[in-house]
Amino acid sequence: MSHTIRPLHPADAARALWNRSVPLWPMTPALWAEMVDAEVALVATEAGGAAHGQEEVVGLAVGARWPVADGVRGSVRLLAVDPAHRRRGLGTALLDAVAEALGQHGATVLRLGEGAPVYLTPGIDLREAAGLAFADARGFAPIGEAVHLGVALGPLDTDTEADGARLAEAGVTVRRATPSDHAPLARLLDAEWPAWHPEVARALANDPPSVHLAVRGADVLGFAAHSSSHAGMPWFGPMGTAPAARGLGVGAVLLRHCLADLREAGHAQATIAWAASLPFYEKAVGATVSHRFRRVERPL
Repeated sequence: MSHTIRPLHPADAARALWNRSVPLWPMTPALWAEMVDAEVALVATEAGGAAHGQEEVVGLAVGARWPVADGVRGSVRLLAVDPAHRRRGLGTALLDAVAEALGQHGATVLRLGEGAPVYLTPGIDLREAAGLAFADARGFAPIGEAVHLGVALGPLDTDTEADGARLAEAGVTVRRATPSDHAPLARLLDAEWPAWHPEVARALANDPPSVHLAVRGADVLGFAAHSSSHAGMPWFGPMGTAPAARGLGVGAVLLRHCLADLREAGHAQATIAWAASLPFYEKAVGATVSHRFRRVERPL
């Protein structure tokens, strides 16, 4: 049968396609709405494949423009083909269509999965053998690995009273951010982590803000955020401490404040996304590796 690649329509049964095609990463309606809000959202359809001769959605690709300091990257946020329609070139056709569109948006390289501020996975899940082989065969080169960590919230001790008192003696206050903290927080991000501006802004816009700060006078020494993306999921990150404040223990306190928020919201488990320091998280809250990903890239 013939296939057509066209823009995703709200009425398309594309979320159902995703959930049966990628069972490791099922999506709720809220998470789906977040993930398909992108510059490029396409489906592959088959004429006459569904009941009563209507077209059937058999493939999906979503791509986003990702501005970075040295230019623009393209992020293939989602890519899936119905299991019954694989090995017919649909995945390659969808990938090529997304790549062409993102190139027109100024992207010079393409990555699978990872992006900012919104992404589903920071690369290819290592459990997805077919996805890894697909990327290899289409010219993507490995550029590193990423991990998610898991934390059991039920038994976790999130009491920070003693540590808060110790920090107060050093003139440091730990508290929830407010919208008025945008400027001093932005100064810290500008100096240390400019790429995190969009994620932190999303967390700061939540009600209440899902950002906690360590402050001394007018200066933000550190921050931790959660729920900046992945709607409805217990998603922690990003977090950072200014170099001059490292060693004070503010990171562990900020982390526990965020995890206490997630537990209060009814979550039993939290995900520390795209984690950079397993020893810190393991010591602070008993985190363990829950998912591993291969990060890949190819030029456009």
